[in-house]
Amino acid sequence: MKIKSIILFVTILISTNIFACKCENPDIKTSFERADFVFIGDIYDVLRTPSGFKNVDDYLSKVKIGKIYKSNNYDGFYKSNATIYASQLRSCDIIFDEKGKYLIFAYNEPDTGFLFSQQCMNTKKLNLASKEDLKTLDILSHSYFEKLKIESSKPIDVDNIEIVIDDYFNQPNRQMIRLNNENEQLKIENKNYKTWILVISTISLFITVILLFVKFKSKITIS
Repeated sequence: MKIKSIILFVTILISTNIFACKCENPDIKTSFERADFVFIGDIYDVLRTPSGFKNVDDYLSKVKIGKIYKSNNYDGFYKSNATIYASQLRSCDIIFDEKGKYLIFAYNEPDTGFLFSQQCMNTKKLNLASKEDLKTLDILSHSYFEKLKIESSKPIDVDNIEIVIDDYFNQPNRQMIRLNNENEQLKIENKNYKTWILVISTISLFITVILLFVKFKSKITIS
């Protein structure tokens, strides 16, 4: 009986470690900086397909692209429509299983051409986005496209040009994004731990001083 309980406990721990999404909930600015593509999209069709695992599905959500806040153009891709891929096997994936308008911070999957978004971004239904959120995005978007315009207008230095082989496949992949998100989360947790250690140490020192003072005072009284 004890062995079965131990096995069950270990299984739960392993499952939690595998399927838990480890990341903080970033603000609009951080999400904008991390994303490849930021836009308002209207999900108009959702295809749910079996993944091969029991009771676990994949989702292909077709989205009509509205206002674009950030885009690398992708040689004509993602101008009017795109497909967002998500899987229940990936705990960080945001699954767009409801039609409607969303504010979407997305990454690009270069090997498939699909987009995907994650819990570690500020993706949300458009009606949940505040006026302040959209105002911040307008400012960030303006700066981003102005910078692109300046970069594209610079003369090309042929002698120092950097040659990149198949640059399309050098886009961020899911594994790298996951590791970066976990690294950011560990930094936040480490900072929180340091704060708690400092608070506890200060309280302990304060209590120690009080106890020493009380002990010293009691000795003087006895004397």
